[in-house]
Amino acid sequence: MTTDRMVHLTIDDQEIGCPEGWTVYEAATAAGIHIPTFCHHEKLVPVGACRMCLVEIEGTLGLQTSCTAPVREGMVVRVHTSPRAVEARRANIEFLLTNHPLDCPVCDKGGECPLQDQALLDGPGNSRYVEEKRHKSKRYPLGEFIVLDQERCVLCWRCIRFLDEWAGDHELDLFGRGAGTRLTTFQGRPLTSKWQGNTIDICPVGALTSRIFRFEARVWELTNTPSICPLCSVGCNTFLGVKNNEVRRITPRENPEINDVWVCDKGRFAHSFVDHPERLTTPLVRRDGKLEPATWSEALDVVARGFKAVLDQDGSQAIAGLGSTRVSNEASYLFQRFVRSVLQTNNLDHLERMPSGATPLQSLPNLEHRDVIVLLGADPSTEAPLVELWIKKAVLRHGAKVIVINPHKIELSRYGGPWLGYRPGSGLALLNSLMRALLDTGLRDRTGRATNVDEVRAWLEPFGPDRVERTTGVQAAAIRQAAELLAQAKQPIILYGPNWLLEGPAGSAALLPTGAPSEQRAGLVRPALDLVANLALLLGGVEAGFVPWDHNTLGALEMGVAPDLYPGQQPVTDNRVRSRMASFWGSALSPVRGLDFDGMMVAAREEGLKAMWILGADPARHCRVAGNLLGQIPFLVVQDLFLTDTASLAEVVLPATSFAESDGSAINLTGRLQAVTAAKYPPGQARADWWIITQLARLMVPPKQQRAWAFSSPQHVLDEMAKVLPGYRNLDRAAMLAGGWQPPRPQEAQRRVFTRVNAVTPKEDPEYPLVLCTGRLLYDRGALLHHAEPVQHVVPEGYVMIHPGDAGQYGLADGDGVSLVSRAGRLRSTVRVSDEVAPGTVFAPLNVNDAPLSVLFDDRWTWPRVQVVK
Repeated sequence: MTTDRMVHLTIDDQEIGCPEGWTVYEAATAAGIHIPTFCHHEKLVPVGACRMCLVEIEGTLGLQTSCTAPVREGMVVRVHTSPRAVEARRANIEFLLTNHPLDCPVCDKGGECPLQDQALLDGPGNSRYVEEKRHKSKRYPLGEFIVLDQERCVLCWRCIRFLDEWAGDHELDLFGRGAGTRLTTFQGRPLTSKWQGNTIDICPVGALTSRIFRFEARVWELTNTPSICPLCSVGCNTFLGVKNNEVRRITPRENPEINDVWVCDKGRFAHSFVDHPERLTTPLVRRDGKLEPATWSEALDVVARGFKAVLDQDGSQAIAGLGSTRVSNEASYLFQRFVRSVLQTNNLDHLERMPSGATPLQSLPNLEHRDVIVLLGADPSTEAPLVELWIKKAVLRHGAKVIVINPHKIELSRYGGPWLGYRPGSGLALLNSLMRALLDTGLRDRTGRATNVDEVRAWLEPFGPDRVERTTGVQAAAIRQAAELLAQAKQPIILYGPNWLLEGPAGSAALLPTGAPSEQRAGLVRPALDLVANLALLLGGVEAGFVPWDHNTLGALEMGVAPDLYPGQQPVTDNRVRSRMASFWGSALSPVRGLDFDGMMVAAREEGLKAMWILGADPARHCRVAGNLLGQIPFLVVQDLFLTDTASLAEVVLPATSFAESDGSAINLTGRLQAVTAAKYPPGQARADWWIITQLARLMVPPKQQRAWAFSSPQHVLDEMAKVLPGYRNLDRAAMLAGGWQPPRPQEAQRRVFTRVNAVTPKEDPEYPLVLCTGRLLYDRGALLHHAEPVQHVVPEGYVMIHPGDAGQYGLADGDGVSLVSRAGRLRSTVRVSDEVAPGTVFAPLNVNDAPLSVLFDDRWTWPRVQVVK
């Protein structure tokens, strides 16, 4: 363990100072003294297995492995000045090469291989071994993503240790004895870890190689461009390896504040959508009922004339814009600016919008130091894998416990804490019960900052664990176990996800009038947020962080893609803010709160919405109501990578660039602003989102206002963003490009009062006795991954998971073909019987069925009740 105390030692006659707790290898490396090694990796626990780092330490018998030898005051070490150590390392290299195949010209590791480098630097330079080499399995697939060449393996243990120490997936090991020792999986089972691709990076030879990148290119042929992963909200730092204008591989780029040196397999292998042949390459305009290719000038002219016609005939309230969490900040900023200043409306929204009151996670590395992690309706393993990896580090290295509050049992449920598997709709009652159990443990020392603790005790009286057991389906003992863990925790944290927010509408559904406006429905998310804040306050004001699903969720909100918020989440009803925005944008702005997405669909049903521009979203697939109503909008414009379900309904389709083809920026789940850099040219005539928006604006605005839209690059857009967004005036561009810039967090008043939340038990429905809950899988058939063929091999067929007790009651067995039926629709699926779902609940993953699960939903705010029919 490293301390602040310094130790002084001598290495090869060089005086060196380093912190106490360092190893000799670390001290020498920091001083620029080369010591070869194969088994050592700075992110793994040292084991001294390869014996390549042998050094002579004065006063110590025999040579020592420098990667495991701690430094001591006054120590004298000889690395290159010791003939014995030099010869031992040279002999070790020679022994390794006796059976290692000399196939560097065809090995994917060639050009970045530590064995190659060290054979030249520290080895004999030639081999005296002329006998037949020992043979083992070659081209041995360990799963869908990795190929093993056992002959190349030098038994360094790196891959095994990474999966054990970081991923918690003990799927690789060494088998056999002596010269017959080999690396393989248990009983030949395929690797399933979502982190297996990292073993390719840390393998010091070419034993583990990527099945996707295999023989695609030599590493020196690749142009490696720094970028970030667009497939979840973490924003892992990566390198895009491009050859001949195709992304051939993605590798992690070190960033200690986000992904350390790792990346999940989805981020590594699911990149082929970028170069997919079905990418849109030319604008499309509907003629005689059919979408046909057009030039950019033709397509933009049609869009401009269509929008102007609606503005002239029906007014600005008959037009709307729907943005996306998949596009860059620059695109989102210009999109909302166009809708507000050119189309003169605040009818603006994006799907999966982060609700007002949800707070971002403060730091990813800090998760390592939490002793109890509460997961409320969040599944980091599938939704934000690097969050899972930091949690696992806390568990595997420091003994942290994980409390899972979710109707569906998730992977992180296996780490020491209870799983509170509640029936959907009873989550508010469950959290009230957990708080009641916490108070029963005696938390007076933590609740001192709150002013109404006695009132809370009275509120929570009806929510004793024994009383809510029947309502929630969670055993009272499990609730009390979770309360005891939290009561003893010194550094707990609460993480909650989008699924938890549905507990607000579900738990308050009885209070919602039929046909209530969309903003009232959205307001029902508030109780779920209030209860999270209550629990955090009860634990002493601990952090409660929201974990969104999508890439740029915070960015879309921060850029103002919302009906009531300008950039920087400034209210559109504030006259001073509106006046300031109008001066920047050179146009008068509407003071009226616009329609959100649900309001837009109501307007479409009532034939009040005449035109709509959708940027990077596919609501027709993700929302049943939208799929029916978008086709009724007379003038629909869609801008996307593929001809999606929504794009197929449009009058004009504009081909956009992917994250690999345009510069820009994005904001990850901690609020860190990161740069996105173009690594290749776009296909055909596809253009960057920001360019399309500015070109259309210049066609529509008066000549005097065209200068306000004369942006020449995303950096030019960022200049304006830095002036408009509060807190961005001191934007550090160098930091943003290097590893991300974290804007200062606004000082929030410490919460001191609990908010009363009345939990309403949802009504039973004998005709539809089960509640459907959903969630994301790591690999699915969503908008992007559907076009990433290498990962489609691991996407399961659609299924519905049901508890054994419910399966027995309804006569269902594993593998039965069934229909999920709700009042809204019907969907075919296959039964999985499992105790990993709460009784009275069925779980079906999103984006794996041929038809979307949205066909079963009446709206986006409540879990549907269903029956399962053979």
